This record gives sequence, C-alpha cells and structure tokens, in this order.
Amino acid sequence: MRTGQQTVAPRSTVILRGVPEAVTVARRQVAELLGEGHPASDDVVLLVSEVVTNSVVHSGSADGGRVVMTVAVDSGAVTVEVCDAGSTRSAPYVRNEPDAEGGRGLFLVDLIASRWGVRQEDPRGSRTLWFEVAF
Repeated sequence: MRTGQQTVAPRSTVILRGVPEAVTVARRQVAELLGEGHPASDDVVLLVSEVVTNSVVHSGSADGGRVVMTVAVDSGAVTVEVCDAGSTRSAPYVRNEPDAEGGRGLFLVDLIASRWGVRQEDPRGSRTLWFEVAF
C-alpha cells in the first residue's frame, strides 16, 4: 500500500423480499462480491443460502416481507448478517435430525462457520443471524 492510500474492505448490503427467489439473489450477490476463486466462496454461498432460506420461510418476513443481508470481507474472514422480522413462534436453533428432510441449515452454519450468533432486538422485533467464515 502506498502512503496516503487506504484499503477499503469489500462490503455489500442488499434488501431482499421475503420470497423463495430471494435465495438465488442472495447467493449471486455473495458470489459476485467475493469473486471467482475466493477461498471462502463455496462455504459462504452455501451458508447464505441456508440462512436466507430460513428468513423467507420461518420469519415474519415470509410472504414478501423485508430481509436485509450485509456481507463484509476482511483480510481473514467473510462476515454475513441476515436481518429479518423475527418470529414469535420460534427462535433459530441447531437441529441435527438425520432422518428429517430439512431443517439442518443452522447445523451447517454451526459446522462450517468460524463463529456465529443471533441478535434479537426485542421479543417481537427484528432478528439478525450473523456468521463468520475464516479463510
């Protein structure tokens, strides 16, 4: 880096509609931001798919609501935050039921991500699920 120049880490925020097609948009956004050959690309794209699917299926953002995804690339990690309307019916949890046809999204996040967590703004408010994939 030359004196006087500052390197800005890539960062992107996209507002998605809470519909199944949003998963494709989110995956594409992440793949474009990371670029071909990024060492964390496959893992991040997979986890984005799982987390955005959870938002458009299980949260109050389903049926066309708002889901906000932010991706930040640092020198050694990719951090993703997915914010939705939350749910009064359930909270995100890791599920590992080998015979289930679905429901293993957070199991994959827990397995692949370096760190992850959930921020609940209030019991009836927005919820942000975040994860970090180191590379």
